[in-house]
Amino acid sequence: MDFSALINSISTIACVLSVERLPDDKIGDLRIVAANKAYKDSMPPNYYDGMLYTELFPKERKFEHFVASSCLKRKQIHTYVEAKTIGKWMDQVYIPLESDRDDIGYCIFSYELTENADPERMGNISHDTATSVIKSCAVFRTAENFHTAASEVVQELFEKCEADRVRVVSVDELTQGLKYIAGKAKNGFDDQDQGVDKIPPEVVKTWNKTIEQTNCLIITDEADMKNLEDRNPEWAKSLQEAGVKSICFVPLFQNNNIIGYLYVTNFDTSRTIEIKELLEHTSFFLAAELANNNLMEKMRELSNLDTLTGVFNRNAMNIRVDEFVSKAELRLRPYGVIFIDLNGLKFINDKYGHEAGDQMLWSAASIISEIFGDDEIYRAGGDEFTIICTKLSEDVFLDKVRRLREKTAYPSEITMSIGYHYSGSGDDIRIAMRNADLAMYKDKEEFYQEHPELRGRKI
Repeated sequence: MDFSALINSISTIACVLSVERLPDDKIGDLRIVAANKAYKDSMPPNYYDGMLYTELFPKERKFEHFVASSCLKRKQIHTYVEAKTIGKWMDQVYIPLESDRDDIGYCIFSYELTENADPERMGNISHDTATSVIKSCAVFRTAENFHTAASEVVQELFEKCEADRVRVVSVDELTQGLKYIAGKAKNGFDDQDQGVDKIPPEVVKTWNKTIEQTNCLIITDEADMKNLEDRNPEWAKSLQEAGVKSICFVPLFQNNNIIGYLYVTNFDTSRTIEIKELLEHTSFFLAAELANNNLMEKMRELSNLDTLTGVFNRNAMNIRVDEFVSKAELRLRPYGVIFIDLNGLKFINDKYGHEAGDQMLWSAASIISEIFGDDEIYRAGGDEFTIICTKLSEDVFLDKVRRLREKTAYPSEITMSIGYHYSGSGDDIRIAMRNADLAMYKDKEEFYQEHPELRGRKI
């Protein structure tokens, strides 16, 4: 068929593409059959009519899927995507054409380039997608917290995509490890503990490299999976072992950095374009909400952590004590409180400087964490630490106190004065803390009586 007159009548950059229909609905060669002057002018000098598209561009399975859907399934498609290989955004239109052959399909492919993302073009989506996205936006504005909202949005996507699984994960900025955010599976629950938190950071880093030239990963058939195998065999293997036959995998961006992923698996591949559109547009505001939540968590962490030692600070301790006072379920269960004061910190500061004193505090926190790592450790101020234990029987609690005394007894490099109180019947925590504090000062007085040369301040 001669498409020259048709394609030359189009003023925007355009060409006619053809796709071979192979047995079992697989696709064969994808060729650029004819192109108008605007298209040819934008191509390298080696362009010629009838060439394989891979002679000009790297193989792109997502592009092939769009072309095949238009050529062979008679779908008219509009999409606005980031063309990372050229650093621009591409407003694409695919229009199916009549074919005189059963084994070949044709479509017009036309596009316009924009330097940056155009919100107006991005908003040109189907009514169903727009409704779902707006609903999800409203969820984030009305939900009690981020995780509740994320779960509701995942539920909406799960119902719309009719997939086996929908999941949102975040990527830790420092470790590049994954953190589970929300998920929904066909069996009624999402086994978040299987796979997500245990995927090594070095594997996660390969995902970004694999999809760096596109804005998402789409696998709809064996050919797509084989293409992934060639680029990232370990990822393809993990998907196959998990029983994944199709996936739409969309990164969540903040300032061009990937902060998470949204993906669906084993969906109706006849709806791939619709599902891709829904996930990509949902990802825009989901990424913004995730970034905001990450910032809030970091601020909460900074406000509740002691930056020198890494344990909780006095502010966090005060909040926790208020919880014990106000919540009956905390008041009525057994707990233990330990007060710790380092011996000789002022002596170290005066003789060796505050850097040595800081090292002493850090080392002390490390020793405490080694024994009480599963409990709540607070730096109450200066050289004082407080531990609240809510999960220990009295025998285990006392055994931990004994181990801490043995590890920090003189002449250890780090020595501590220790006082404690265990409540088996739910005493007022303020009374328990006072008792532990008095016991600690008694222990300190006895220590300095034995070692007056280390006395750094009046007791």
